[in-house]
Amino acid sequence: MTLFSKTGRGLRSAGRISTRTNNKSSFARRATALALAAVFALSLTACANSGGQTAQSGTGSADAAKPAEVATAATGETTAAEGGEFVFGIASEVYNFDPFESTTADSRAICFNIYDGLMKITPEGAFEPGLAQEYTMSDDATVYTFTLRDGVKFHNGKTMEMADVLFSIQKAIDAKIKGYDKIASFEATDDKTVQITLAAPDTGFLAYMTQAIVPDGSEDLASNPVGAGPFKFEEFEEQDHVTLAKFEDYWGEKPHLDKVTVRFVANSSEMMIAFQAGTINGFDASAGVSAQVDDTNARLYARNSNAVQLLALNNDSEYFKDEKVRQALSYAVDRDNIIETVNFGYGVKIGTGLIPGLAKYYDSSMDDYYTTDAAKAKELLKEAGYEDGFEFTVTVPSNYQVHIDTAQVLVNQLAAIGVTMNIKEVDWATWLESVYTNRNYEATIISLDGSFAYPTAFLARYESTSSSNFVNFKSDDFDKAYNAATTSTNDEEQVKLFKECQQILTKEAASVYLEDISSIYVYSMDFDGFVSYPLYAYDFSAIYKVAE
Repeated sequence: MTLFSKTGRGLRSAGRISTRTNNKSSFARRATALALAAVFALSLTACANSGGQTAQSGTGSADAAKPAEVATAATGETTAAEGGEFVFGIASEVYNFDPFESTTADSRAICFNIYDGLMKITPEGAFEPGLAQEYTMSDDATVYTFTLRDGVKFHNGKTMEMADVLFSIQKAIDAKIKGYDKIASFEATDDKTVQITLAAPDTGFLAYMTQAIVPDGSEDLASNPVGAGPFKFEEFEEQDHVTLAKFEDYWGEKPHLDKVTVRFVANSSEMMIAFQAGTINGFDASAGVSAQVDDTNARLYARNSNAVQLLALNNDSEYFKDEKVRQALSYAVDRDNIIETVNFGYGVKIGTGLIPGLAKYYDSSMDDYYTTDAAKAKELLKEAGYEDGFEFTVTVPSNYQVHIDTAQVLVNQLAAIGVTMNIKEVDWATWLESVYTNRNYEATIISLDGSFAYPTAFLARYESTSSSNFVNFKSDDFDKAYNAATTSTNDEEQVKLFKECQQILTKEAASVYLEDISSIYVYSMDFDGFVSYPLYAYDFSAIYKVAE
């Protein structure tokens, strides 16, 4: 068992995007609003899946994203007892369990346990066969062939067939799932082999093949999900919880637990109360919250959130249309101070829109492109015509204390250059609808995650035409570099181009990039088992009840 002492490198955070439910009245209301937000993969996080690798192998991201230690008295090896129920608390409510529609990170994190794709991601950030037992890629990276695994069962008892795979691929195309827009054609060459031909080369296409495979003809997956993952959907109660049960016919290594209940808890204060009272057995906390935990009676695991926390600036708003104003704010911000003040030193400073966990592709030279320089910030404001500063509002989701606390620190930092930032707190559903979907905001603070472990999951949202481009960033240079990166079949060139994309985001100050927040998982002493991925994901299959 690996437990973790503060080093300031490695861990994770809250507040991301990726969402719907069963109760028809308020469900219909919220589902309508949230379905509008069905785009992304924002960490709006508060959610689930993120690493870096080529189509063939991992990138070694585990070395770049090693978790920092957290002081804890819970040390030593433990033995797994089979069975039992684990109750896990999260700070946002999940409405949608449809893997083709969900947009919040927490939704995807839960779906990680319900569904499997043709490929699976490993904790090291590589891709390996999942529902496919093997695959091949053509030399020009345009044709991918997958051979289906025998004996795979869905949660409804149906055995997986080629029709299910073809249905799921078409469903992903229709839903405009990232990566599936690259498919020119797909066909079954026999009852066990599916061949996918791309319109252009893509050496990272395996990352998209982690997308769920569901039974042919599946409907209403949002409230009645059926997959082939280690846990099956058992129960959902709006604004309260979702329960998953061990799937006895799972094709892979079966979970230890009989049941997992994910309970929706309003905020971090209530989460702590619930944990202390024993009504939840674990939760995902920021460093500030976990510092309140009695570490003589808890197991603490730390890792990077694999999400980009940023002061997101609406590039279509009055002040932030001007690149110099965006750059001025980048110079005004002291990210080290934010990490120390808000996150107790647990966090990784970043300077661009990609996570450090994708080590192969991450451009660390951008980390210090903007050093804190009030004089330079004021000079840029003067050049932009705002010598006396200006006033704007940052809209922050009220269920993520870490983002609220970050906003409060930024208020003081921006005041030093004559800029007044007012904080407006809104609930999560309002944030999704008003900020993310309708783009009716000036600035916001959030963490953006990726729905899969590849640079495109983080960078695609900055394309001028992207429906996920909620910051309204537009750059011909970025679009050109991004297109070149995603179609290159030369590994060295592709890495260079993805870094060029990051350099453009940073230099043109698409937003103010802050950190990959460290996140700490808190378990009661009765449970152990934790696996971290270069994704925002909850792997409940690794958790077990400790044998007495």
